[in-house]
Amino acid sequence: MFRVIIFSSLLLAASAVLPNDLQTRKLFCDACERIVGDIEEGVESHEPNILKHCENLCDDILGPLGDLAQGCKDWIDKDFAEIMDKLENDWTPERICKDYHLC
Repeated sequence: MFRVIIFSSLLLAASAVLPNDLQTRKLFCDACERIVGDIEEGVESHEPNILKHCENLCDDILGPLGDLAQGCKDWIDKDFAEIMDKLENDWTPERICKDYHLC
């Protein structure tokens, strides 16, 4: 839980401090959309290890940024069911990421 709060705080701080840094904002948005998009694809293809796949994506995308990769994994673990519910209710990855204030 603590890591989720740290991850969210880092993302919010980065977006608040750097609102004009489109490259930073795009990084968080792109990471979220890719991860949520992969969850959507995994559900459609009945992939059995979609959660683990998304955690690996956190490492691949955000690993070079240090603690953000672990925060991303904690976020996925915490909100996976909610993300799945939104996808089942026809939310797009873009809408979900906007709802989490990552885009």
